[in-house]
Amino acid sequence: MTTSTNNKLPRLMGALLVIAGIGSLGGTSHATLLAYDPFKYGDVAVPSEGQYAIGDEASGVNVLGGQNPTVGPTAFYTGPWIQSGGDSQAVKAIPSLAYPDFPLGVGGVQEETVQFNCCTFGRSGRAIAGGLGGGGARTVYESFLINFGTQGTDAPTDFGMRGHELWNGGVGDSFKAVDLFVNHFSGVEDLSLTVTTGSGASTVAVGGGGLDLNALAASNDGVHLVVMKYEFNPIAPDVVSVYLDPTGNVEPLTPDAQIAVPTSDLFITHQGAFTNFTFSGSGHVPGAIDEIRWGETFATVRPLGVPEPASLVLLGLGITVNLATRRRA
Repeated sequence: MTTSTNNKLPRLMGALLVIAGIGSLGGTSHATLLAYDPFKYGDVAVPSEGQYAIGDEASGVNVLGGQNPTVGPTAFYTGPWIQSGGDSQAVKAIPSLAYPDFPLGVGGVQEETVQFNCCTFGRSGRAIAGGLGGGGARTVYESFLINFGTQGTDAPTDFGMRGHELWNGGVGDSFKAVDLFVNHFSGVEDLSLTVTTGSGASTVAVGGGGLDLNALAASNDGVHLVVMKYEFNPIAPDVVSVYLDPTGNVEPLTPDAQIAVPTSDLFITHQGAFTNFTFSGSGHVPGAIDEIRWGETFATVRPLGVPEPASLVLLGLGITVNLATRRRA
């Protein structure tokens, strides 16, 4: 009996090491992950580590536009971040946005800054290698943590435009393809999805409506997990779906917002960070984005938080010793 138990120990330990991410199969779990950008900052002389220079858009130091960190595991992006006009942004050395049942971040945050005691304005985009759409059938998922901010002591109706944008052909209003946003300039007070193509634009409220800035700020310190699904099809409608705060890593049956493009002409060439234009005064709290992932499956971009690898190994050792002791008895 003792011999049988000892023969099982190596196999059990091997399985535990793989679960902890340090075994021979540790690298296979991200086979469908296309890109992961945690806005990691540090030594910009080591671009292979995907690091940003910490910046300040108010003083124009180390702004996001022009930075070109390597973001893997695939060559998903081509070229540096592009700044829209004078709307600079920056990566801040503050703790990553946190979300329940989600892995802890390993970098900073792209967060807006109130400038000139009155305003928050920033828009940047990064080109996606080859773009998305316009080819064969393909489904791609994007996820990120986002905080839309609040109006604080400013007028509650002057929240401006806040959201995450993707574009076709450049960066800016004339290139819009997909928006997840609130926009008081156009009278959209609740979180909404808009898809824009050559055929026109369609807008739907996320969750059926009722998610204004106050509602969005009411849970988890205002931080939300968003998963967006892009279904491209050359012979059928392209479809964009939004899942807001999904629990678990199994794709829900029903999205919180969905738009189909009848003529199947959706193209995405650039991905944005957090776009924010608010001119209500200095009392508002701007938004932020973090933990951007692109992948080929829902579970890939909605990973579950797990114990530290060392803790898993120690737990496994305890189980193994306990089993061995029982078998010897």
